[in-house]
Amino acid sequence: MLVRILLLLIMLFSMQFAFANDTTMSLKLQDANLADVIRQMARWLSLNVIVSSAIQGTASIELNHASSNAAFDLLLAAHDLGKWQYGNIIYIAPRDELIKRRQDQLKWQELSDEAAPLESQSWQLHYAKAQDIFAMLEGDRASLFSKRGHARIDARTNVIFAEDIHERIAIIARLIHQLDVPVQQILISARLVSVDSDYERELGVIFGVKVKLSSNEQNNNLKLAANEIGGYSLAVARLADGSLLDVKLSALEKAGHANLISNPSLFTANQQLAAIESGEEVPYQEQSENGGTAVTFKKAVLGLKVTPQILPKNRVLLQLQINQDRPSNRMVQGVPTITTRQMITNVLVKNGETIVLGGIYETNRENGEQRLPFLSQIPFIGELFSERMTRENKRELLIFVTPTIMM
Repeated sequence: MLVRILLLLIMLFSMQFAFANDTTMSLKLQDANLADVIRQMARWLSLNVIVSSAIQGTASIELNHASSNAAFDLLLAAHDLGKWQYGNIIYIAPRDELIKRRQDQLKWQELSDEAAPLESQSWQLHYAKAQDIFAMLEGDRASLFSKRGHARIDARTNVIFAEDIHERIAIIARLIHQLDVPVQQILISARLVSVDSDYERELGVIFGVKVKLSSNEQNNNLKLAANEIGGYSLAVARLADGSLLDVKLSALEKAGHANLISNPSLFTANQQLAAIESGEEVPYQEQSENGGTAVTFKKAVLGLKVTPQILPKNRVLLQLQINQDRPSNRMVQGVPTITTRQMITNVLVKNGETIVLGGIYETNRENGEQRLPFLSQIPFIGELFSERMTRENKRELLIFVTPTIMM
Protein backbone atom coordinates (compact mmCIF):
# COMPACT_ATOMS: atom_id res chain seq x y z
CA MET A 1 0.00 0.00 0.00
CA LEU A 2 2.84 2.40 0.91
CA VAL A 3 4.54 1.67 -2.40
CA ARG A 4 1.32 2.47 -4.29
CA ILE A 5 0.96 5.82 -2.49
CA LEU A 6 4.58 6.75 -3.21
CA LEU A 7 4.11 5.80 -6.87
CA LEU A 8 0.96 7.94 -6.99
CA LEU A 9 2.75 10.97 -5.53
CA ILE A 10 5.66 10.61 -7.94
CA MET A 11 3.30 10.43 -10.91
CA LEU A 12 1.20 13.34 -9.67
CA PHE A 13 4.22 15.59 -9.19
CA SER A 14 5.51 14.65 -12.63
CA MET A 15 2.05 15.48 -14.02
CA GLN A 16 2.17 18.87 -12.26
CA PHE A 17 5.45 19.62 -14.01
CA ALA A 18 4.01 18.61 -17.40
CA PHE A 19 0.89 20.76 -16.87
CA ALA A 20 2.93 23.74 -15.74
CA ASN A 21 4.75 23.80 -19.05
CA ASP A 22 1.72 23.39 -21.34
CA THR A 23 -2.02 22.72 -21.23
CA THR A 24 -1.70 18.98 -21.55
CA MET A 25 -0.94 16.26 -19.07
CA SER A 26 0.46 12.74 -19.16
CA LEU A 27 -0.62 10.40 -16.39
CA LYS A 28 -0.90 6.70 -15.64
CA LEU A 29 -2.66 5.57 -12.44
CA GLN A 30 -4.04 2.24 -11.35
CA ASP A 31 -6.71 1.99 -8.64
CA ALA A 32 -5.91 5.44 -7.18
CA ASN A 33 -8.26 7.03 -4.63
CA LEU A 34 -10.84 8.96 -6.66
CA ALA A 35 -11.31 11.82 -4.18
CA ASP A 36 -7.53 12.38 -3.94
CA VAL A 37 -7.16 12.45 -7.73
CA ILE A 38 -9.97 15.04 -8.01
CA ARG A 39 -8.40 17.30 -5.37
CA GLN A 40 -4.94 17.17 -6.94
CA MET A 41 -6.18 17.80 -10.49
CA ALA A 42 -8.30 20.71 -9.24
CA ARG A 43 -5.25 22.19 -7.51
CA TRP A 44 -3.28 22.16 -10.76
CA LEU A 45 -6.21 23.74 -12.56
CA SER A 46 -6.32 26.49 -9.90
CA LEU A 47 -9.85 25.52 -8.88
CA ASN A 48 -11.34 25.94 -5.42
CA VAL A 49 -13.20 22.68 -4.80
CA ILE A 50 -15.06 20.95 -2.03
CA VAL A 51 -15.29 17.19 -2.53
CA SER A 52 -18.35 15.43 -1.16
CA SER A 53 -17.74 12.71 1.40
CA ALA A 54 -20.08 10.54 -0.64
CA ILE A 55 -17.42 10.15 -3.34
CA GLN A 56 -15.94 6.68 -2.95
CA GLY A 57 -13.98 4.26 -5.06
CA THR A 58 -10.85 4.35 -7.16
CA ALA A 59 -9.81 5.63 -10.56
CA SER A 60 -7.58 4.11 -13.21
CA ILE A 61 -6.21 6.68 -15.65
CA GLU A 62 -3.84 6.53 -18.59
CA LEU A 63 -3.34 9.85 -20.39
CA ASN A 64 -0.70 10.91 -22.88
CA HIS A 65 -0.51 14.66 -23.57
CA ALA A 66 -4.25 15.06 -23.03
CA SER A 67 -6.07 18.34 -22.42
CA SER A 68 -6.10 18.96 -18.68
CA ASN A 69 -9.58 20.53 -18.63
CA ALA A 70 -11.07 17.80 -20.80
CA ALA A 71 -9.44 15.12 -18.65
CA PHE A 72 -10.92 16.65 -15.48
CA ASP A 73 -14.44 16.86 -16.96
CA LEU A 74 -14.27 13.32 -18.34
CA LEU A 75 -13.05 12.00 -15.00
CA LEU A 76 -16.16 13.42 -13.32
CA ALA A 77 -18.48 12.17 -16.08
CA ALA A 78 -17.00 8.66 -16.01
CA HIS A 79 -17.85 8.34 -12.30
CA ASP A 80 -21.31 10.00 -12.58
CA LEU A 81 -20.16 13.10 -10.72
CA GLY A 82 -21.33 16.66 -11.21
CA LYS A 83 -20.31 20.23 -10.35
CA TRP A 84 -22.24 22.93 -8.51
CA GLN A 85 -20.56 26.33 -8.63
CA TYR A 86 -21.21 29.07 -6.09
CA GLY A 87 -19.05 32.10 -6.74
CA ASN A 88 -15.52 30.85 -7.34
CA ILE A 89 -16.03 27.66 -5.33
CA ILE A 90 -17.03 24.37 -6.95
CA TYR A 91 -18.77 21.60 -5.03
CA ILE A 92 -18.18 18.15 -6.56
CA ALA A 93 -20.55 15.34 -5.66
CA PRO A 94 -22.54 12.46 -7.16
CA ARG A 95 -25.21 13.74 -9.52
CA ASP A 96 -28.04 12.28 -7.45
CA GLU A 97 -26.83 14.27 -4.47
CA LEU A 98 -26.63 17.48 -6.53
CA ILE A 99 -30.15 16.96 -7.86
CA LYS A 100 -31.50 16.48 -4.35
CA ARG A 101 -29.62 19.53 -3.09
CA ARG A 102 -31.05 21.60 -5.95
CA GLN A 103 -34.57 20.44 -5.14
CA ASP A 104 -34.06 21.24 -1.47
CA GLN A 105 -32.69 24.65 -2.43
CA LEU A 106 -35.76 25.43 -4.54
CA LYS A 107 -38.08 24.36 -1.73
CA TRP A 108 -36.15 26.51 0.72
CA GLN A 109 -36.25 29.46 -1.69
CA GLU A 110 -40.00 29.02 -2.07
CA LEU A 111 -40.46 29.00 1.71
CA SER A 112 -38.26 32.08 2.02
CA ASP A 113 -40.28 33.89 -0.66
CA GLU A 114 -43.51 33.08 1.14
CA ALA A 115 -42.14 34.48 4.38
CA ALA A 116 -40.52 37.61 2.90
CA PRO A 117 -42.46 40.92 3.00
CA LEU A 118 -43.97 42.25 -0.22
CA GLU A 119 -42.88 45.51 -1.83
CA SER A 120 -44.81 47.70 -4.26
CA GLN A 121 -43.29 49.87 -6.97
CA SER A 122 -44.56 51.81 -9.98
CA TRP A 123 -42.83 52.95 -13.16
CA GLN A 124 -43.87 55.82 -15.42
CA LEU A 125 -43.03 54.69 -18.94
CA HIS A 126 -41.78 57.36 -21.34
CA TYR A 127 -41.27 55.45 -24.60
CA ALA A 128 -42.78 51.96 -24.40
CA LYS A 129 -46.48 51.17 -24.02
CA ALA A 130 -47.52 49.83 -20.63
CA GLN A 131 -49.65 47.16 -22.35
CA ASP A 132 -46.62 45.84 -24.25
CA ILE A 133 -44.39 45.71 -21.15
CA PHE A 134 -47.16 44.07 -19.14
CA ALA A 135 -47.66 41.39 -21.81
CA MET A 136 -43.93 40.67 -21.78
CA LEU A 137 -43.85 40.38 -17.97
CA GLU A 138 -46.85 38.06 -17.94
CA GLY A 139 -45.37 35.97 -20.73
CA ASP A 140 -42.27 35.28 -18.61
CA ARG A 141 -44.10 35.23 -15.31
CA ALA A 142 -42.55 32.02 -13.97
CA SER A 143 -39.01 33.43 -14.03
CA LEU A 144 -39.85 37.03 -13.05
CA PHE A 145 -42.48 36.79 -10.31
CA SER A 146 -42.77 34.72 -7.19
CA LYS A 147 -46.06 32.96 -6.50
CA ARG A 148 -47.25 35.97 -4.53
CA GLY A 149 -46.17 38.57 -7.08
CA HIS A 150 -48.34 40.31 -9.64
CA ALA A 151 -48.42 43.35 -11.92
CA ARG A 152 -51.07 45.68 -13.36
CA ILE A 153 -51.15 48.75 -15.57
CA ASP A 154 -52.91 52.08 -15.95
CA ALA A 155 -53.21 52.52 -19.72
CA ARG A 156 -54.44 56.11 -19.35
CA THR A 157 -51.26 57.31 -17.62
CA ASN A 158 -48.96 54.64 -19.14
CA VAL A 159 -47.87 53.47 -15.69
CA ILE A 160 -47.09 49.90 -14.66
CA PHE A 161 -47.36 48.66 -11.08
CA ALA A 162 -45.79 45.55 -9.54
CA GLU A 163 -45.90 43.92 -6.12
CA ASP A 164 -43.48 41.19 -5.06
CA ILE A 165 -40.58 40.44 -2.75
CA HIS A 166 -37.54 42.71 -2.87
CA GLU A 167 -35.35 40.45 -5.03
CA ARG A 168 -38.03 40.04 -7.71
CA ILE A 169 -38.89 43.75 -7.74
CA ALA A 170 -35.23 44.52 -8.44
CA ILE A 171 -35.20 42.09 -11.39
CA ILE A 172 -38.41 43.57 -12.82
CA ALA A 173 -37.07 47.12 -12.45
CA ARG A 174 -33.90 46.31 -14.39
CA LEU A 175 -35.93 44.72 -17.19
CA ILE A 176 -38.31 47.70 -17.46
CA HIS A 177 -35.42 50.17 -17.62
CA GLN A 178 -33.87 48.13 -20.43
CA LEU A 179 -37.11 48.09 -22.42
CA ASP A 180 -38.30 51.67 -21.88
CA VAL A 181 -35.93 53.31 -24.35
CA PRO A 182 -36.59 55.54 -27.39
CA VAL A 183 -37.03 53.75 -30.70
CA GLN A 184 -35.14 55.04 -33.72
CA GLN A 185 -37.27 56.96 -36.20
CA ILE A 186 -37.07 56.72 -39.98
CA LEU A 187 -38.39 59.20 -42.54
CA ILE A 188 -39.85 57.45 -45.58
CA SER A 189 -39.99 59.78 -48.58
CA ALA A 190 -41.85 58.57 -51.66
CA ARG A 191 -42.47 60.03 -55.11
CA LEU A 192 -45.07 58.59 -57.46
CA VAL A 193 -44.18 59.61 -61.00
CA SER A 194 -45.76 58.79 -64.36
CA VAL A 195 -43.07 59.05 -67.03
CA ASP A 196 -42.83 58.27 -70.73
CA SER A 197 -41.18 54.87 -70.96
CA ASP A 198 -38.55 56.22 -73.36
CA TYR A 199 -37.41 58.80 -70.80
CA GLU A 200 -36.96 56.72 -67.64
CA ARG A 201 -33.20 56.66 -68.20
CA GLU A 202 -33.22 60.46 -67.96
CA LEU A 203 -33.98 59.97 -64.26
CA GLY A 204 -31.08 57.56 -63.82
CA VAL A 205 -33.35 54.51 -63.64
CA ILE A 206 -31.73 51.39 -65.07
CA PHE A 207 -33.52 48.12 -64.39
CA GLY A 208 -31.58 44.90 -64.67
CA VAL A 209 -28.36 45.96 -62.90
CA LYS A 210 -26.99 43.71 -60.17
CA VAL A 211 -27.22 44.92 -56.59
CA LYS A 212 -27.05 43.25 -53.22
CA LEU A 213 -30.44 42.25 -51.88
CA SER A 214 -30.00 41.16 -48.27
CA SER A 215 -26.71 39.22 -48.39
CA ASN A 216 -27.04 37.68 -51.85
CA GLU A 217 -26.03 39.01 -55.25
CA GLN A 218 -29.20 39.07 -57.31
CA ASN A 219 -30.42 40.57 -60.54
CA ASN A 220 -32.33 43.69 -59.56
CA ASN A 221 -34.89 43.34 -62.35
CA LEU A 222 -37.20 41.19 -60.24
CA LYS A 223 -39.84 39.95 -62.67
CA LEU A 224 -42.32 37.79 -60.88
CA ALA A 225 -44.31 35.33 -62.96
CA ALA A 226 -47.43 35.94 -60.89
CA ASN A 227 -47.23 39.66 -61.65
CA GLU A 228 -46.86 39.38 -65.42
CA ILE A 229 -50.53 39.95 -66.12
CA GLY A 230 -51.64 41.79 -69.21
CA GLY A 231 -48.13 42.88 -70.16
CA TYR A 232 -47.16 44.09 -66.69
CA SER A 233 -43.94 43.06 -64.94
CA LEU A 234 -42.89 44.71 -61.70
CA ALA A 235 -39.24 45.48 -61.00
CA VAL A 236 -37.01 47.16 -58.43
CA ALA A 237 -33.75 49.04 -58.95
CA ARG A 238 -31.40 51.50 -57.28
CA LEU A 239 -31.29 55.06 -58.49
CA ALA A 240 -27.93 55.81 -60.05
CA ASP A 241 -27.85 59.37 -58.65
CA GLY A 242 -30.62 60.44 -56.28
CA SER A 243 -29.20 63.87 -55.48
CA LEU A 244 -30.53 65.46 -58.70
CA LEU A 245 -33.85 63.62 -58.79
CA ASP A 246 -36.03 66.69 -58.17
CA VAL A 247 -34.18 68.69 -60.82
CA LYS A 248 -34.56 65.93 -63.40
CA LEU A 249 -38.24 65.45 -62.57
CA SER A 250 -38.92 69.16 -62.95
CA ALA A 251 -37.20 69.24 -66.34
CA LEU A 252 -39.17 66.24 -67.62
CA GLU A 253 -42.43 67.71 -66.33
CA LYS A 254 -41.81 70.96 -68.20
CA ALA A 255 -41.11 68.98 -71.37
CA GLY A 256 -44.33 67.02 -70.91
CA HIS A 257 -42.61 63.66 -70.49
CA ALA A 258 -43.34 63.13 -66.78
CA ASN A 259 -46.02 63.89 -64.24
CA LEU A 260 -45.50 63.92 -60.46
CA ILE A 261 -48.65 62.23 -59.14
CA SER A 262 -47.89 62.35 -55.43
CA ASN A 263 -44.99 63.19 -53.12
CA PRO A 264 -45.85 61.84 -49.63
CA SER A 265 -43.46 61.64 -46.67
CA LEU A 266 -44.11 60.03 -43.33
CA PHE A 267 -42.29 59.01 -40.17
CA THR A 268 -42.25 55.49 -38.78
CA ALA A 269 -40.41 53.70 -36.01
CA ASN A 270 -37.78 51.06 -36.57
CA GLN A 271 -39.40 47.77 -37.69
CA GLN A 272 -42.86 49.39 -37.85
CA LEU A 273 -45.08 49.39 -40.94
CA ALA A 274 -45.60 52.57 -42.97
CA ALA A 275 -48.33 52.62 -45.63
CA ILE A 276 -49.07 55.03 -48.49
CA GLU A 277 -52.13 54.89 -50.76
CA SER A 278 -53.17 56.91 -53.79
CA GLY A 279 -56.24 56.21 -55.88
CA GLU A 280 -60.02 56.23 -55.84
CA GLU A 281 -63.03 54.43 -54.47
CA VAL A 282 -65.41 52.93 -57.01
CA PRO A 283 -69.11 53.26 -56.04
CA TYR A 284 -71.70 50.59 -56.79
CA GLN A 285 -75.19 49.78 -55.60
CA GLU A 286 -76.09 46.69 -53.63
CA GLN A 287 -79.23 45.34 -52.04
CA SER A 288 -79.64 46.20 -48.36
CA GLU A 289 -81.27 43.99 -45.71
CA ASN A 290 -84.54 45.97 -45.69
CA GLY A 291 -85.01 45.52 -49.43
CA GLY A 292 -83.70 48.90 -50.50
CA THR A 293 -80.44 49.80 -52.16
CA ALA A 294 -77.27 51.17 -50.64
CA VAL A 295 -74.15 52.65 -52.18
CA THR A 296 -70.95 50.79 -51.35
CA PHE A 297 -67.40 51.62 -52.35
CA LYS A 298 -64.50 49.42 -53.41
CA LYS A 299 -60.95 50.71 -53.29
CA ALA A 300 -58.91 50.91 -56.46
CA VAL A 301 -55.64 52.37 -55.30
CA LEU A 302 -51.91 52.25 -55.74
CA GLY A 303 -50.62 51.11 -52.35
CA LEU A 304 -47.09 51.04 -50.96
CA LYS A 305 -46.23 49.36 -47.66
CA VAL A 306 -42.74 49.75 -46.22
CA THR A 307 -41.32 48.14 -43.07
CA PRO A 308 -37.79 49.47 -42.41
CA GLN A 309 -35.22 47.77 -40.21
CA ILE A 310 -32.13 49.72 -39.16
CA LEU A 311 -28.95 47.65 -39.46
CA PRO A 312 -25.34 48.34 -38.44
CA LYS A 313 -23.06 50.48 -40.63
CA ASN A 314 -25.84 52.99 -41.40
CA ARG A 315 -27.83 50.59 -43.56
CA VAL A 316 -31.57 49.98 -43.80
CA LEU A 317 -33.37 46.79 -44.83
CA LEU A 318 -36.66 47.66 -46.53
CA GLN A 319 -39.49 45.15 -46.72
CA LEU A 320 -41.53 46.47 -49.65
CA GLN A 321 -45.01 45.59 -50.85
CA ILE A 322 -46.59 47.40 -53.77
CA ASN A 323 -50.19 46.87 -54.91
CA GLN A 324 -51.67 48.27 -58.11
CA ASP A 325 -55.47 47.90 -58.08
CA ARG A 326 -57.48 49.16 -61.03
CA PRO A 327 -61.19 48.96 -61.83
CA SER A 328 -62.00 46.85 -64.86
CA ASN A 329 -64.96 47.05 -67.23
CA ARG A 330 -66.21 43.63 -66.16
CA MET A 331 -69.11 43.38 -63.70
CA VAL A 332 -70.05 40.33 -61.62
CA GLN A 333 -73.66 40.44 -60.39
CA GLY A 334 -73.60 44.20 -60.60
CA VAL A 335 -70.34 44.55 -58.65
CA PRO A 336 -67.31 45.99 -60.45
CA THR A 337 -64.21 43.82 -60.48
CA ILE A 338 -60.79 45.09 -59.47
CA THR A 339 -57.63 44.02 -61.29
CA THR A 340 -54.85 43.52 -58.73
CA ARG A 341 -51.10 43.32 -59.21
CA GLN A 342 -48.66 42.88 -56.34
CA MET A 343 -44.91 42.78 -55.70
CA ILE A 344 -43.18 41.86 -52.41
CA THR A 345 -39.41 42.14 -52.02
CA ASN A 346 -36.62 43.00 -49.56
CA VAL A 347 -33.94 45.53 -50.47
CA LEU A 348 -30.82 46.49 -48.50
CA VAL A 349 -29.92 50.17 -48.97
CA LYS A 350 -27.70 52.78 -47.40
CA ASN A 351 -29.15 55.57 -45.28
CA GLY A 352 -30.51 58.23 -47.66
CA GLU A 353 -30.19 56.04 -50.76
CA THR A 354 -33.10 56.01 -53.23
CA ILE A 355 -34.59 52.88 -54.76
CA VAL A 356 -37.11 52.70 -57.58
CA LEU A 357 -40.12 50.44 -58.02
CA GLY A 358 -41.34 50.20 -61.57
CA GLY A 359 -42.80 47.99 -64.25
CA ILE A 360 -46.41 49.26 -64.15
CA TYR A 361 -47.25 50.52 -67.65
CA GLU A 362 -50.22 52.36 -69.08
CA THR A 363 -50.81 52.70 -72.81
CA ASN A 364 -53.02 55.45 -74.25
CA ARG A 365 -54.15 55.22 -77.87
CA GLU A 366 -55.26 58.32 -79.77
CA ASN A 367 -57.03 57.98 -83.10
CA GLY A 368 -56.79 60.86 -85.57
CA GLU A 369 -57.07 61.74 -89.24
CA GLN A 370 -55.00 64.00 -91.48
CA ARG A 371 -56.66 65.63 -94.52
CA LEU A 372 -55.53 67.92 -97.31
CA PRO A 373 -57.85 70.90 -97.51
CA PHE A 374 -60.34 70.90 -100.41
CA LEU A 375 -58.78 67.85 -102.10
CA SER A 376 -59.88 65.48 -99.34
CA GLN A 377 -63.47 66.63 -99.87
CA ILE A 378 -63.65 65.64 -103.54
CA PRO A 379 -66.15 62.80 -104.00
CA PHE A 380 -64.78 59.35 -104.76
CA ILE A 381 -61.10 60.42 -104.76
CA GLY A 382 -61.07 62.44 -101.53
CA GLU A 383 -59.97 59.42 -99.53
CA LEU A 384 -56.68 59.45 -101.43
CA PHE A 385 -55.83 62.80 -99.83
CA SER A 386 -56.61 61.78 -96.23
CA GLU A 387 -54.93 59.41 -93.75
CA ARG A 388 -56.15 57.82 -90.54
CA MET A 389 -53.51 57.60 -87.76
CA THR A 390 -53.28 55.82 -84.41
CA ARG A 391 -50.74 57.14 -81.92
CA GLU A 392 -49.72 55.22 -78.83
CA ASN A 393 -48.26 56.81 -75.73
CA LYS A 394 -46.74 54.29 -73.30
CA ARG A 395 -46.11 55.54 -69.77
CA GLU A 396 -44.53 53.82 -66.80
CA LEU A 397 -45.41 54.44 -63.17
CA LEU A 398 -42.23 54.80 -61.08
CA ILE A 399 -42.18 54.88 -57.29
CA PHE A 400 -39.07 56.37 -55.68
CA VAL A 401 -38.50 55.43 -52.02
CA THR A 402 -35.83 57.07 -49.84
CA PRO A 403 -35.32 56.02 -46.17
CA THR A 404 -33.57 58.51 -43.86
CA ILE A 405 -32.58 57.61 -40.30
CA MET A 406 -33.58 60.53 -38.07
CA MET A 407 -32.17 59.54 -34.67
